[in-house]
Amino acid sequence: MKISFDLTALMRRELTGIGVYVKNLFDHLRAHPDLELHGRWRLSRFVKRDLLVPHVGTGTRPYIPLISDLNPGGIALHHGSDFRIPRHGRFAKVVTIHDLVIHEEGLVDERFAREGAAKLRRTLLECRPDRIITISRFTAERLAELYPALEPVIRTVPLGVDARRFSPAAPGRRPIDAPYALSVGSVEKRKNLATTIRAFELARERGTELHLVIAGGGGHGAESIDAMIAASAHRDAIHRLGFVPDQDLPDLYRGAAMFLYPSLYEGFGIPIIEGMASGVPVLTSDRGAMAEVAGSAALLADPTSPESIAVAMLRLLDDTDLRTTLREQGLRRAAGFTWARCARETVEVYREVAGR
Repeated sequence: MKISFDLTALMRRELTGIGVYVKNLFDHLRAHPDLELHGRWRLSRFVKRDLLVPHVGTGTRPYIPLISDLNPGGIALHHGSDFRIPRHGRFAKVVTIHDLVIHEEGLVDERFAREGAAKLRRTLLECRPDRIITISRFTAERLAELYPALEPVIRTVPLGVDARRFSPAAPGRRPIDAPYALSVGSVEKRKNLATTIRAFELARERGTELHLVIAGGGGHGAESIDAMIAASAHRDAIHRLGFVPDQDLPDLYRGAAMFLYPSLYEGFGIPIIEGMASGVPVLTSDRGAMAEVAGSAALLADPTSPESIAVAMLRLLDDTDLRTTLREQGLRRAAGFTWARCARETVEVYREVAGR
């Protein structure tokens, strides 16, 4: 089966959630014996084409979404791995919708939300995908609420974690010489860092000497987080690392006393299973995709309540049995989320529409 696979999300030096998905899924699909995979990228990103090489090597080709020149090579299916698919073409079309944060009021820039909603409508209603992949049941259900006529073509395929990299091995280099709670993710409003910092301050005021390490590049609202850290009475115990290179993330997780992810909104939340796979007790939100991914293997808290998060942090520090239980349950939970499974279930979606 000849598959065209959109790699445009990899045209950047620093890969975050969607890029991690695209790279890992593409690598695993390339090894599938029944597929002939062709890497494509949108022609509008021509000047960034060299950024693809470190992630997937050479041999990729551009395409024009509104015109589509995919089919001369006998392509059976095109997978838009990042919200976009061609409007025309004599081939089946699959698109991955990672999240619907653009429909959540106040979590992203208004212009970004407005333009994103318009692009999503075009993808779903004008480009007419044969199948829509969502990465969590939470996103699938929300998408079906917004576009009920599309519910029959929605499929959920969970993401994975690279267990070769994220494992409970002894940590190597640590960012600080003190016990720390770790937060990983872009510094933006929906990651809920303001509430996380307030919860950390409450925990410090109640006697803990825990530090907070924040790893992630800047996003919408990062300036206010930096100002909050600078004004904090506990600023000497808060360490903002910025973007952490991929090769340094495993040790960062392994060295943590706990992993904090009380996000307000996620389409999935890969860091949750990265933390679990690293053998670190995880504290995350009691709702949405976070609770779905975590199951019973994490401590859940109300992400809108600093008190709820602080109490949960102190429980993790004080209760050795709880930490041990969450570590063991987290390792078992993470073992079920693999990129091999993600690729296998993606191929099942391909076969539904390509007839192979």
